[in-house]
Amino acid sequence: MSGVIENTVAEFDKVTAEAKSLFGNLTSTQLNWKPSAEKWSIAQCLDHLIVSNSTYYQQFEKVSSGNHKNSFYQNIKFISKFFGDYLIKETGAVVAKPMQSPAAFVPSQSEIAGTIVSDFEKHQKEFSVAIQQLENADLDKTIISSPALKIITYSFTDVLTVLVGHEQRHLTQAKNVLKDESFPKKLE
Repeated sequence: MSGVIENTVAEFDKVTAEAKSLFGNLTSTQLNWKPSAEKWSIAQCLDHLIVSNSTYYQQFEKVSSGNHKNSFYQNIKFISKFFGDYLIKETGAVVAKPMQSPAAFVPSQSEIAGTIVSDFEKHQKEFSVAIQQLENADLDKTIISSPALKIITYSFTDVLTVLVGHEQRHLTQAKNVLKDESFPKKLE
């Protein structure tokens, strides 16, 4: 397995283990509690990762099956380099300012099932398998379009870096909800 893929899967495993450890025993009420109307709950953070990651499945399948060809636009290297660098910086684990999620990535706004942590764990395993199936792709030369906006293109190496940072960012966001002084404690 390539180092990039191996590191990506290892980072996904860490996020999954930490989410399960921190949130696995919370009630549905705790998982859905929000610090304020404009902030996300723990459940929404995890749902957002499932929703946003899932938008990549079709392109991952196309690449892993050998049916992807870079378009003329995707082959304009400075464009994909620009967007890759920008997204790594703006969607990483630590960012200077919050970003609004594209409509395609917005989590459910209603009550999310209390199974969200196990749903997230299942999704992470499936997504890691999809990533491992990219083993034969040239990750630097394979360019895909963002599922959120087709004009944004980036290499698969950059996609994997963005995905790891994005997961770490929203895990931190969920941990901050848990640390909020108003977070509902479990009733014994």
